[in-house]
Amino acid sequence: MTQDRAFTQLRTNQKLDVYWSMTSQAREQGVIVIRIPLLKGLLGQRLLAIRAESASRYGQVRTLDDLRRDFILGQGHDWPDTAIQKAAGLNTVTSSSYDTLYQMLAARRFDAIPLGINEIDDEIRKHSDMNLMVEKNLALVYPAPVFFFVAPQKAALAARIENGLNRMLADGSFDAMFDKRWSKTLLSKNMKNRLIFQLSNPLLSTETAEMIRRHPEYFLFPPKVDGSLPTASGLRQ
Repeated sequence: MTQDRAFTQLRTNQKLDVYWSMTSQAREQGVIVIRIPLLKGLLGQRLLAIRAESASRYGQVRTLDDLRRDFILGQGHDWPDTAIQKAAGLNTVTSSSYDTLYQMLAARRFDAIPLGINEIDDEIRKHSDMNLMVEKNLALVYPAPVFFFVAPQKAALAARIENGLNRMLADGSFDAMFDKRWSKTLLSKNMKNRLIFQLSNPLLSTETAEMIRRHPEYFLFPPKVDGSLPTASGLRQ
């Protein structure tokens, strides 16, 4: 099921009670939002899955304008990332099928798929027959929290989930579960010495932007939501 269809079914309480996804102002309408970032913002730390044979091209990128001019990115048609990247002026094409994105990349329909730092290595391994790799020089970074969304008729369920997450945050079990799956040391190493392009996220609701400002401790790499992010040049991290 596509992400848009999942939210439609969640709002109408047809087949779904709970759905987890990157948030946007539109997605928060008509559902109960639990504003605790499940992945600590990792989906907003985007590295590029590329064809190995094209790796040398990326070493020439110095500014976001270089990326805008010389590269085409591929994303899911209903991913919030697509609108975020297009708003930054990046040349982005879409597919309605996730697996088709990799076929399009291999067929040179575009140059790279930006993926979260938490998922990109696994996805490269899943498509090992396509001779893909993680690009080593660049990263796109923007605030992109992943929340639980609950059907509007399920207020008691939403309260239980939020209470449980808050208890996990308080007693350390949330961090323990996260650290068992992802190593902060390894993630930080993967971001080191990259040219970081900070992008604004125009899709954030006022409530979510305020949560990000008030709770930087929820994030592994606290994002910026001040609306004055550098989009024409990068910062070496």
